[in-house]
Amino acid sequence: MWTSAYAHVTERPERERVRDPDPRTVELARRGDQPAFEELVRMFQADVYAFARHLTGDRTLAEDVTQETFLRAFRFLGGFKRDRRFGSWLFSIARNCAMDALRTQHRTSAMSTERLTHSVTDASARVELDAALRAVSSEHREAFLLVEVFGLSHQETADVLGIAVGTVKSRMFRARQALCSAIADHEEEAT
Repeated sequence: MWTSAYAHVTERPERERVRDPDPRTVELARRGDQPAFEELVRMFQADVYAFARHLTGDRTLAEDVTQETFLRAFRFLGGFKRDRRFGSWLFSIARNCAMDALRTQHRTSAMSTERLTHSVTDASARVELDAALRAVSSEHREAFLLVEVFGLSHQETADVLGIAVGTVKSRMFRARQALCSAIADHEEEAT
C-alpha cells in the first residue's frame, strides 16, 4: 500500500497550503475502510516524506519515518478528534516518528533544506539560502518550514510542535531575523 518507492514523490509548489481531505473520507477510514485510508496515504505521502526528510536529513530514514507515520495513523485513527485538521494531526505523528527514529539512532536532527532550495534555480543563490538556513536553530527552522514551506497556519504549527501559538510566532520572528542576518553576512563576505 504505502511501501512504494519514494523517488516518484513530487513536491508541492512553494507556499501551496496542505489541503485537508474530505471529512467523509476520514470518517470512512476511521471505520476501517481500507480504500479510504489508502486515499489519505496518497494525498499526504509526499508532504509527510518531505517533512520527514527535513527533520532527519536522511533519505532512507525519511522513508522509514513516512511508513511508520502511516502505520501509527492507521492504528490510532479512531482517536483522531474531528475538531482538528487531519493534516496537522498527521504532521504531529510524523514529527514524533522522526524524533523517535533519531533518538533510536543516537543522531541529532540535521534538517535538509533541499525542498526549500529546490525552487531556487541560481546555484549561488541556492548555496546562499542553504547556508542561511543552517544558521537558524533547529527549533526555529522547524517552525519556519511548517509555516513557510508547508503552508500551515500558526495554530496548526503550534499543534504539530506541541507549543503555544505565541511561541510559534516568536520562533518565526527569530527564524526570519537569523535568515536575514545570515544573508547579510554572506553578502558582506562576497563584497
